[in-house]
Amino acid sequence: MPPQRDNYESSRAADERRNNFITHLSMDEDTEKLLHNSTNSDHPTSFLRYFLTSSGPPQIITLCLLIALALGSTVGVVPAVVEDRYARLNHGYTGEPCLQIKMGERPQECMLGNDDAQNSAAMTSFISNSLTFSTSSLMGSISDERGRRGIILLGIGLSLLGPMFLVLMQLDDSISPFPFYASHAFSGIVSWMAVALSSLSDVIPSEWRAPAFGMVLAGFSMGFALSPILAVVMSHLMVSIFALIILVGGFI
Repeated sequence: MPPQRDNYESSRAADERRNNFITHLSMDEDTEKLLHNSTNSDHPTSFLRYFLTSSGPPQIITLCLLIALALGSTVGVVPAVVEDRYARLNHGYTGEPCLQIKMGERPQECMLGNDDAQNSAAMTSFISNSLTFSTSSLMGSISDERGRRGIILLGIGLSLLGPMFLVLMQLDDSISPFPFYASHAFSGIVSWMAVALSSLSDVIPSEWRAPAFGMVLAGFSMGFALSPILAVVMSHLMVSIFALIILVGGFI
């Protein structure tokens, strides 16, 4: 081997040993344990066994799935109900429900009601996200000092107000959509999902937190993925009642 190449290989090997030594010094005990467990072929099985048999994580996943199922199922109901209600209350519409009329044949009152519904939804989303941004650190500090359970229950309690007013709107034609949108906006005060992830990190070992968070988010996404099926097999009122029952059950 030429001398220059031999010197290059020796220098490269020395650099690798030095980098490995520095990396080893910078790792804490939990990181070393994670690297050790990652080389163990039984690690995924051990994680699933621990996750499913522990007290707390399976319940959090189930709660996230059910809440996502409840909230997602009302996504297709709200536009139809609110558009028709705004058309009748704000623009004097008295005909058949707007949803039963083809899009190109809908009267002007229904179109104006649809505009009102979109404006209300946009303002509600802005207020809800602004409240979440402003209060997340405060709610996190309170949950650290007072416990996670109360904050999670408060968040679920605020979330169930929207489906409750959605049910009342379909039972009483004189109720305005404003209480529904107001309750949905103020539900942003508490991000129960963030608190649920914090409570999960309290009971899951550090080396298993990433896959645990992934499973919780997967359960949440699965709930939203399955929710449109409910709107196909049930009426708008039954979907709203079903969502309310799920949220009340999660709150209890």
